[in-house]
Amino acid sequence: ENRDNFRRCFLDMGHVLVELPFFKDITKSVMCDVLESCLVHDWGYSFLFEFGLCLQRGDESESEIDSQVAQLIVAEFSHFKEVLTMVWNEETSQKPAEDTVRGIKGRRHKDESMEELHIKRDDLLESFEVFDAQYKKLLGEYISPDADMKVLTQKTVAMANAFKPLNCDSGWSEEVKRQLPYILAGV
Repeated sequence: ENRDNFRRCFLDMGHVLVELPFFKDITKSVMCDVLESCLVHDWGYSFLFEFGLCLQRGDESESEIDSQVAQLIVAEFSHFKEVLTMVWNEETSQKPAEDTVRGIKGRRHKDESMEELHIKRDDLLESFEVFDAQYKKLLGEYISPDADMKVLTQKTVAMANAFKPLNCDSGWSEEVKRQLPYILAGV
């Protein structure tokens, strides 16, 4: 509820920024101060990243004008630079995960012939969703200027090391398959 109230209040300030040029400078300064005040907290970078994504992607219940103001806010403040980069990357280089998974064909070489492999598409999509959520969470941690990259990378290394030695010939356990999206997001 508080996030919704924060979003609504920030959108209202965005309307002042856009619609009342006389107050633009002071409104932008206040909005910048609000964003900066978030960054002094441990949760600040992650919160602003998620908030920026929420503004950029919009809400089905908001008006077209609210949607335009939200996108202008994301473009106007450098606090959302990583959001713009990620959204641009998604829009230009990534087709929907469902389309990719639908196109996967599994085959195994057996002697001189090929046999079809059953692909668990629902499991793959679920793993992608876990990866995507973890990636966004970690991105919020990594973009903090005072983030200790060594500590953050050690978390991923520790996760991966837990599965050593890994024998691919015997197949991967269900636990390895469950952890793989987290490891890949960390990488």
